[in-house]
Amino acid sequence: MTQRSLSTRALLELLELFEQASSALTDLDGHRLHGVPGWYFRHRTSLTARELADWMACVGYAGFYPAPAGDERVAVDLEEDDDPGRYGYRCPETFRRRFVPAAEVAVYAVSSSKLLHLIADLLDIPQALRRGITTATLENVFWLLGKARIGRALVEVWFARRLNHCVADVFQHLQAATLPEQGLVLTGGRALPGYVRPPRNYRFASLRDVLVNYVPSPCLDLNLLQRLVSSPADGVLPPVQAVYFDAVNQVLTIRTKQRPWHIKGARQAAAVKYLYEQACKDRWLLDASEILAAAYPDKPRGRSLRLQNLFSGNAEWREFIANPEQGRYGFAMD
Repeated sequence: MTQRSLSTRALLELLELFEQASSALTDLDGHRLHGVPGWYFRHRTSLTARELADWMACVGYAGFYPAPAGDERVAVDLEEDDDPGRYGYRCPETFRRRFVPAAEVAVYAVSSSKLLHLIADLLDIPQALRRGITTATLENVFWLLGKARIGRALVEVWFARRLNHCVADVFQHLQAATLPEQGLVLTGGRALPGYVRPPRNYRFASLRDVLVNYVPSPCLDLNLLQRLVSSPADGVLPPVQAVYFDAVNQVLTIRTKQRPWHIKGARQAAAVKYLYEQACKDRWLLDASEILAAAYPDKPRGRSLRLQNLFSGNAEWREFIANPEQGRYGFAMD
Protein backbone atom coordinates (compact mmCIF):
# COMPACT_ATOMS: atom_id res chain seq x y z
CA MET A 1 0.00 0.00 0.00
CA THR A 2 1.41 3.39 -0.98
CA GLN A 3 0.79 6.84 0.43
CA ARG A 4 -1.53 7.47 -2.55
CA SER A 5 -3.89 4.71 -1.41
CA LEU A 6 -3.58 5.44 2.29
CA SER A 7 -6.13 8.01 3.48
CA THR A 8 -5.30 10.95 5.73
CA ARG A 9 -7.63 9.49 8.37
CA ALA A 10 -5.79 6.16 8.24
CA LEU A 11 -2.40 7.88 8.53
CA LEU A 12 -3.54 9.80 11.62
CA GLU A 13 -4.68 6.56 13.23
CA LEU A 14 -1.44 4.78 12.33
CA LEU A 15 0.48 7.62 13.98
CA GLU A 16 -1.56 7.11 17.14
CA LEU A 17 -0.86 3.37 17.10
CA PHE A 18 2.83 4.02 16.46
CA GLU A 19 2.92 6.28 19.52
CA GLN A 20 1.22 3.67 21.70
CA ALA A 21 3.53 0.89 20.53
CA SER A 22 6.58 2.49 22.13
CA SER A 23 5.37 1.25 25.53
CA ALA A 24 6.16 -2.40 26.20
CA LEU A 25 4.04 -5.47 26.97
CA THR A 26 5.48 -8.79 28.17
CA ASP A 27 4.89 -12.22 26.66
CA LEU A 28 4.60 -15.56 28.47
CA ASP A 29 8.39 -15.78 28.79
CA GLY A 30 8.74 -12.25 30.16
CA HIS A 31 10.16 -10.79 26.95
CA ARG A 32 9.26 -7.19 26.16
CA LEU A 33 7.04 -6.60 23.14
CA HIS A 34 6.58 -3.13 21.62
CA GLY A 35 3.15 -3.00 20.05
CA VAL A 36 -0.61 -2.78 20.52
CA PRO A 37 -2.60 -5.84 21.69
CA GLY A 38 -5.32 -7.33 19.54
CA TRP A 39 -8.07 -6.62 22.06
CA TYR A 40 -7.47 -2.89 21.48
CA PHE A 41 -8.81 -3.15 17.94
CA ARG A 42 -12.25 -4.51 18.82
CA HIS A 43 -14.01 -1.16 19.02
CA ARG A 44 -11.27 1.47 18.78
CA THR A 45 -10.13 1.51 15.19
CA SER A 46 -11.58 2.56 11.87
CA LEU A 47 -8.70 1.01 9.93
CA THR A 48 -9.78 -1.63 7.46
CA ALA A 49 -8.51 -5.20 7.65
CA ARG A 50 -6.45 -4.48 4.51
CA GLU A 51 -4.83 -1.41 6.08
CA LEU A 52 -4.04 -3.31 9.28
CA ALA A 53 -2.49 -6.16 7.29
CA ASP A 54 -0.45 -3.81 5.09
CA TRP A 55 0.90 -1.58 7.83
CA MET A 56 1.08 -3.75 10.96
CA ALA A 57 2.68 -7.09 11.82
CA CYS A 58 2.33 -9.49 14.74
CA VAL A 59 5.44 -9.31 16.94
CA GLY A 60 4.33 -11.83 19.59
CA TYR A 61 1.59 -12.64 22.07
CA ALA A 62 0.81 -10.92 25.36
CA GLY A 63 1.28 -12.82 28.59
CA PHE A 64 -1.95 -11.44 30.08
CA TYR A 65 -5.50 -10.63 29.06
CA PRO A 66 -8.07 -8.11 30.42
CA ALA A 67 -10.81 -10.60 31.27
CA PRO A 68 -14.38 -9.42 32.00
CA ALA A 69 -15.29 -9.33 35.68
CA GLY A 70 -18.68 -7.74 36.31
CA ASP A 71 -18.64 -4.25 34.86
CA GLU A 72 -14.86 -4.15 34.77
CA ARG A 73 -11.96 -6.01 33.26
CA VAL A 74 -9.19 -7.62 35.28
CA ALA A 75 -5.74 -8.55 33.99
CA VAL A 76 -5.26 -12.33 34.21
CA ASP A 77 -2.30 -14.51 33.23
CA LEU A 78 -2.55 -16.43 29.98
CA GLU A 79 -1.57 -20.03 29.36
CA GLU A 80 -0.71 -21.76 26.11
CA ASP A 81 -3.24 -24.29 24.84
CA ASP A 82 -2.94 -27.40 22.70
CA ASP A 83 -4.94 -25.52 20.10
CA PRO A 84 -2.55 -22.88 18.64
CA GLY A 85 -5.52 -20.72 17.71
CA ARG A 86 -6.37 -19.88 21.31
CA TYR A 87 -4.99 -19.18 24.79
CA GLY A 88 -6.44 -20.16 28.15
CA TYR A 89 -6.97 -18.25 31.40
CA ARG A 90 -8.82 -18.58 34.69
CA CYS A 91 -12.03 -16.58 34.89
CA PRO A 92 -11.60 -14.06 37.74
CA GLU A 93 -15.23 -14.62 38.82
CA THR A 94 -15.75 -18.40 38.55
CA PHE A 95 -12.10 -19.57 38.40
CA ARG A 96 -13.11 -21.83 35.54
CA ARG A 97 -10.84 -22.21 32.56
CA ARG A 98 -11.80 -19.92 29.70
CA PHE A 99 -10.34 -19.37 26.26
CA VAL A 100 -9.58 -16.35 24.09
CA PRO A 101 -8.66 -16.37 20.38
CA ALA A 102 -4.96 -15.94 19.68
CA ALA A 103 -5.74 -12.90 17.53
CA GLU A 104 -7.18 -11.18 20.62
CA VAL A 105 -3.88 -11.41 22.52
CA ALA A 106 -1.52 -10.98 19.59
CA VAL A 107 0.63 -7.86 19.78
CA TYR A 108 0.81 -5.80 16.58
CA ALA A 109 3.32 -3.11 15.65
CA VAL A 110 3.19 -0.51 12.90
CA SER A 111 6.05 -1.00 10.44
CA SER A 112 8.47 1.78 11.39
CA SER A 113 10.28 1.44 8.06
CA LYS A 114 7.12 1.96 5.98
CA LEU A 115 5.84 4.80 8.16
CA LEU A 116 9.14 6.69 8.17
CA HIS A 117 9.51 6.37 4.40
CA LEU A 118 5.93 7.57 3.94
CA ILE A 119 6.70 10.73 5.94
CA ALA A 120 9.89 11.20 3.93
CA ASP A 121 7.81 10.88 0.75
CA LEU A 122 5.46 13.61 1.97
CA LEU A 123 8.51 15.85 2.47
CA ASP A 124 9.86 14.95 -1.01
CA ILE A 125 13.15 13.79 0.50
CA PRO A 126 15.18 12.13 -2.28
CA GLN A 127 16.18 8.51 -1.67
CA ALA A 128 19.84 9.50 -1.73
CA LEU A 129 19.27 11.87 1.22
CA ARG A 130 17.42 9.40 3.46
CA ARG A 131 20.12 6.78 3.94
CA GLY A 132 19.93 5.14 7.35
CA ILE A 133 16.36 6.31 7.84
CA THR A 134 15.29 3.01 9.44
CA THR A 135 18.18 2.92 11.94
CA ALA A 136 17.04 4.67 15.11
CA THR A 137 19.41 7.33 16.46
CA LEU A 138 17.85 6.83 19.89
CA GLU A 139 16.50 3.32 20.32
CA ASN A 140 12.88 2.99 19.26
CA VAL A 141 12.09 6.71 19.63
CA PHE A 142 14.18 8.98 17.36
CA TRP A 143 15.05 8.73 13.65
CA LEU A 144 16.72 10.93 11.03
CA LEU A 145 14.44 11.07 7.98
CA GLY A 146 16.95 12.89 5.78
CA LYS A 147 17.36 16.34 4.26
CA ALA A 148 14.29 18.13 2.93
CA ARG A 149 13.92 21.32 0.93
CA ILE A 150 11.68 23.60 3.01
CA GLY A 151 11.33 26.96 1.35
CA ARG A 152 14.87 27.99 0.40
CA ALA A 153 16.52 25.97 3.15
CA LEU A 154 17.79 22.39 2.96
CA VAL A 155 17.35 21.10 6.51
CA GLU A 156 17.71 17.81 8.30
CA VAL A 157 14.33 16.45 9.41
CA TRP A 158 13.95 14.08 12.35
CA PHE A 159 11.00 12.09 13.69
CA ALA A 160 10.41 11.58 17.41
CA ARG A 161 8.05 9.09 19.01
CA ARG A 162 6.55 9.86 22.44
CA LEU A 163 8.65 13.00 22.72
CA ASN A 164 7.42 13.72 26.25
CA HIS A 165 9.21 10.55 27.41
CA CYS A 166 12.51 11.16 25.62
CA VAL A 167 12.80 14.94 25.33
CA ALA A 168 15.95 15.17 27.47
CA ASP A 169 17.77 12.59 25.34
CA VAL A 170 16.59 14.24 22.11
CA PHE A 171 17.75 17.69 23.27
CA GLN A 172 21.12 16.31 24.33
CA HIS A 173 21.60 14.62 20.94
CA LEU A 174 20.72 17.77 18.99
CA GLN A 175 23.34 19.75 20.91
CA ALA A 176 26.13 17.71 19.28
CA ALA A 177 28.61 19.93 17.47
CA THR A 178 28.71 17.46 14.56
CA LEU A 179 25.07 18.21 13.68
CA PRO A 180 23.91 21.19 11.59
CA GLU A 181 22.91 24.31 13.46
CA GLN A 182 19.36 24.18 12.03
CA GLY A 183 16.84 21.35 11.71
CA LEU A 184 13.24 20.25 12.07
CA VAL A 185 11.83 17.61 14.42
CA LEU A 186 8.40 16.16 13.66
CA THR A 187 6.60 14.26 16.41
CA GLY A 188 3.98 11.54 16.24
CA GLY A 189 2.14 12.97 19.24
CA ARG A 190 2.13 16.43 20.75
CA ALA A 191 4.76 19.04 19.96
CA LEU A 192 6.81 20.87 22.57
CA PRO A 193 4.87 23.11 24.96
CA GLY A 194 5.18 26.78 24.05
CA TYR A 195 7.28 27.59 27.12
CA VAL A 196 10.04 25.08 26.22
CA ARG A 197 12.86 26.61 24.21
CA PRO A 198 14.19 24.19 21.56
CA PRO A 199 17.95 23.54 21.30
CA ARG A 200 19.97 25.71 18.91
CA ASN A 201 17.94 26.49 15.75
CA TYR A 202 15.88 23.30 15.79
CA ARG A 203 12.13 23.63 15.49
CA PHE A 204 9.53 21.10 16.66
CA ALA A 205 6.06 20.41 15.26
CA SER A 206 3.46 17.72 15.65
CA LEU A 207 2.91 15.87 12.39
CA ARG A 208 -0.82 16.09 13.14
CA ASP A 209 -0.61 19.90 13.12
CA VAL A 210 1.17 20.13 9.76
CA LEU A 211 -0.93 17.52 7.96
CA VAL A 212 -3.70 19.03 5.84
CA ASN A 213 -6.36 16.92 7.51
CA TYR A 214 -9.35 17.96 5.37
CA VAL A 215 -8.08 16.41 2.13
CA PRO A 216 -8.55 12.69 1.49
CA SER A 217 -4.91 11.80 0.75
CA PRO A 218 -1.99 12.65 3.07
CA CYS A 219 -0.51 16.07 2.31
CA LEU A 220 1.80 18.30 4.38
CA ASP A 221 1.30 22.04 4.68
CA LEU A 222 4.77 22.90 3.35
CA ASN A 223 4.05 26.61 3.65
CA LEU A 224 3.38 26.19 7.36
CA LEU A 225 6.61 24.18 7.73
CA GLN A 226 8.50 26.95 5.94
CA ARG A 227 7.20 29.57 8.37
CA LEU A 228 7.95 27.27 11.29
CA VAL A 229 11.56 26.67 10.25
CA SER A 230 12.14 30.42 9.93
CA SER A 231 10.24 31.33 13.11
CA PRO A 232 11.84 32.65 16.33
CA ALA A 233 13.03 30.07 18.86
CA ASP A 234 10.04 30.43 21.17
CA GLY A 235 8.68 26.94 20.63
CA VAL A 236 5.35 28.29 19.37
CA LEU A 237 3.93 26.96 16.11
CA PRO A 238 2.86 29.91 13.94
CA PRO A 239 -0.91 30.21 13.67
CA VAL A 240 -2.47 28.41 10.74
CA GLN A 241 -3.68 30.85 8.10
CA ALA A 242 -6.43 30.08 5.64
CA VAL A 243 -4.47 31.93 2.93
CA TYR A 244 -0.77 32.67 2.55
CA PHE A 245 1.09 34.47 -0.23
CA ASP A 246 4.83 33.99 -0.64
CA ALA A 247 5.78 37.26 -2.35
CA VAL A 248 9.37 36.18 -2.99
CA ASN A 249 8.48 33.05 -4.94
CA GLN A 250 5.06 34.36 -6.08
CA VAL A 251 3.16 31.36 -4.69
CA LEU A 252 -0.37 31.52 -3.29
CA THR A 253 -1.46 28.80 -0.86
CA ILE A 254 -5.10 28.33 0.14
CA ARG A 255 -5.48 25.57 2.72
CA THR A 256 -8.66 24.25 1.16
CA LYS A 257 -6.83 23.64 -2.13
CA GLN A 258 -4.73 20.53 -2.64
CA ARG A 259 -2.01 22.44 -4.49
CA PRO A 260 -0.61 25.99 -4.47
CA TRP A 261 -0.79 28.47 -7.32
CA HIS A 262 2.54 29.48 -8.84
CA ILE A 263 1.88 32.91 -10.32
CA LYS A 264 3.71 34.20 -13.37
CA GLY A 265 4.00 37.87 -14.21
CA ALA A 266 4.70 40.89 -12.01
CA ARG A 267 1.26 42.47 -12.55
CA GLN A 268 -0.65 39.31 -11.63
CA ALA A 269 1.57 38.79 -8.57
CA ALA A 270 1.00 42.39 -7.47
CA ALA A 271 -2.76 41.91 -7.68
CA VAL A 272 -2.66 38.70 -5.63
CA LYS A 273 -0.29 40.28 -3.12
CA TYR A 274 -2.72 43.14 -2.61
CA LEU A 275 -5.64 40.74 -2.17
CA TYR A 276 -3.61 38.89 0.45
CA GLU A 277 -2.55 42.04 2.31
CA GLN A 278 -6.15 43.21 2.51
CA ALA A 279 -7.36 39.75 3.60
CA CYS A 280 -4.87 39.98 6.49
CA LYS A 281 -6.77 43.14 7.47
CA ASP A 282 -10.02 41.17 7.30
CA ARG A 283 -11.05 42.72 3.97
CA TRP A 284 -11.94 39.60 1.99
CA LEU A 285 -13.89 41.14 -0.89
CA LEU A 286 -12.56 44.04 -2.99
CA ASP A 287 -13.71 46.07 -5.98
CA ALA A 288 -11.98 45.11 -9.21
CA SER A 289 -10.85 48.72 -9.70
CA GLU A 290 -9.00 48.65 -6.36
CA ILE A 291 -7.19 45.42 -7.25
CA LEU A 292 -6.27 46.71 -10.71
CA ALA A 293 -4.90 49.93 -9.22
CA ALA A 294 -2.58 47.84 -7.03
CA ALA A 295 -1.47 45.81 -10.06
CA TYR A 296 -0.71 48.98 -12.10
CA PRO A 297 0.58 51.52 -9.56
CA ASP A 298 2.75 53.14 -12.22
CA LYS A 299 0.16 53.13 -14.98
CA PRO A 300 -3.02 55.02 -14.10
CA ARG A 301 -4.11 54.97 -17.75
CA GLY A 302 -4.01 52.38 -20.51
CA ARG A 303 -4.17 49.47 -18.08
CA SER A 304 -6.49 46.45 -17.99
CA LEU A 305 -10.01 47.43 -16.99
CA ARG A 306 -11.13 43.93 -16.06
CA LEU A 307 -9.52 41.21 -13.97
CA GLN A 308 -10.19 38.77 -16.78
CA ASN A 309 -7.82 40.80 -18.97
CA LEU A 310 -5.17 40.98 -16.24
CA PHE A 311 -5.18 37.19 -15.84
CA SER A 312 -5.62 36.36 -19.54
CA GLY A 313 -3.56 33.35 -20.49
CA ASN A 314 -3.66 32.02 -16.93
CA ALA A 315 -6.55 29.57 -16.61
CA GLU A 316 -5.74 28.78 -12.96
CA TRP A 317 -6.82 32.14 -11.62
CA ARG A 318 -10.52 31.26 -11.50
CA GLU A 319 -9.74 28.32 -9.21
CA PHE A 320 -8.16 30.66 -6.64
CA ILE A 321 -10.03 33.94 -7.10
CA ALA A 322 -13.81 34.11 -6.77
CA ASN A 323 -16.31 36.66 -8.08
CA PRO A 324 -19.31 36.28 -5.74
CA GLU A 325 -20.66 39.78 -6.44
CA GLN A 326 -20.65 41.83 -9.61
CA GLY A 327 -17.40 43.74 -9.88
CA ARG A 328 -16.01 42.38 -6.59
CA TYR A 329 -13.40 39.68 -6.07
CA GLY A 330 -11.80 37.69 -3.28
CA PHE A 331 -10.07 34.40 -2.62
CA ALA A 332 -11.97 31.21 -3.52
CA MET A 333 -12.02 29.38 -0.20
CA ASP A 334 -14.24 26.45 -1.22
